Amino acid sequence: MNVKTIPGTVLPCGEGSNTDAFSAVASICSATGGLSLSQIVGITGLEASTIQNWVKRGLVPRPDGKKYGERQIARILIISILRDCLQLEKIIRLMDYVNGSADDVSDDIIDEGELYNRLCAIISELDESFFSANDIQAAIDRQLRDYEGPKLDSKECLKKALNIMVTAAISSRLKQKADTLLNGLFSESITD
Repeated sequence: MNVKTIPGTVLPCGEGSNTDAFSAVASICSATGGLSLSQIVGITGLEASTIQNWVKRGLVPRPDGKKYGERQIARILIISILRDCLQLEKIIRLMDYVNGSADDVSDDIIDEGELYNRLCAIISELDESFFSANDIQAAIDRQLRDYEGPKLDSKECLKKALNIMVTAAISSRLKQKADTLLNGLFSESITD
């Protein structure tokens, strides 16, 4: 049986939608002044070298000392969601499109944790159902109903980016499901 996880993590998903999926990580981060690399590895299931590579390539800001803050962790979780279906260079361009340079918050149109929460909420809403491109856009529109960005075109920019992110995340989940079904098929043929 497949246990649902919070997107971008290995943590089990609770009942209902993931409208505030980042809150558990954020509260731990606030209480401890950040998370260590080994803690992030434990939450995401990623290799430490993968995260370090993302930092080295400028996709994730360098940790403060040995601690990763909320913004860095949210970026890691978003990248983790997208990496099965998008090349790293494309993820870098997409994240730059939304929030500019990883090291500069002044050009952000949305807080990284809020972006992660909205992405998770849309994925959760669409999860396990049949949907069309119109359904994806409607879910994005519902999530951004109350969003007002710092620039005139922030909302449109965010809609475009979320459409790409959600499509990639859903594609990744479908790929994982196909792999599970295929492994089951191979297991059946071995026992026959």
